[in-house]
Amino acid sequence: MNDTLLVITTYNQSEYTRACFETLRNIEDGIDVLVIDDCSTDDTVELCKEYNHEVIVKETGLGLTDSWNRGYCEFKNRWGVHGEHHKYEYLIIANNDILIPRGSITELKNTFEKWPFSLIVPMSTKYGVGHNREQSIANYYNNIDGWDKPENYQGTQDMILESKKWVRDKNNLYQLDPKRMKMFNGFFFMMNRNIINYQHSDNELFEPKYIMTKNEDEFNWSKLIPNDDFSALCLTSFIFHYKGVSTFEVFDNYTKISNDVDKWRQERKRVG
Repeated sequence: MNDTLLVITTYNQSEYTRACFETLRNIEDGIDVLVIDDCSTDDTVELCKEYNHEVIVKETGLGLTDSWNRGYCEFKNRWGVHGEHHKYEYLIIANNDILIPRGSITELKNTFEKWPFSLIVPMSTKYGVGHNREQSIANYYNNIDGWDKPENYQGTQDMILESKKWVRDKNNLYQLDPKRMKMFNGFFFMMNRNIINYQHSDNELFEPKYIMTKNEDEFNWSKLIPNDDFSALCLTSFIFHYKGVSTFEVFDNYTKISNDVDKWRQERKRVG
């Protein structure tokens, strides 16, 4: 039975979603894919059906944090075939504008098995990590060329694993220990079931008032760090992130989303 739920959040930009789906053909076994769609107006939903990925389509666009929380709720509450245990040990939340190389998720899982972290993130390109420069692969590897090009996403991960073999041969594996961070970029992050201890409410992991931004920073600073459970950077896992693709169109429509969220919350209060 698969032990990992990969939640991909979408709002239009189906061409990037297709590219992401193509990379999923070659990733490790043991992963179920769930798409949370925030009322796309393009062919995103049809694309999910084409690739046979489960998709939850919202009736109202409520923003990114709502999508994260819905994915968390599915992770928390789904049970095994016989109902005797929870189905998933790991939850990955990811943007649609990413390319996932084979081997990257295995490295994240290996880090969970060896270290007491609840949330672990991969490296990406300088541009892909945005404001959190600590996640840039450029800080840790100077022997890999082309990591900033999408066509080299798998080659970059392969070169990282080759470097890992060299470090192991030199008995310097401590150089690849995960790095504690005070912030992380939310384009891709992986959690184990210990994350339930930090939920905002029964079926919400993240503070819902942060509709589009500040959600990962608020979670890190208000939940993880006070409990000495920092987010961690895995130095042997790489995800290519285009950066900005999945948010620009949403921000163009941000006022409408905010108004829709306000109306939705008021209606929930009215009906009890």
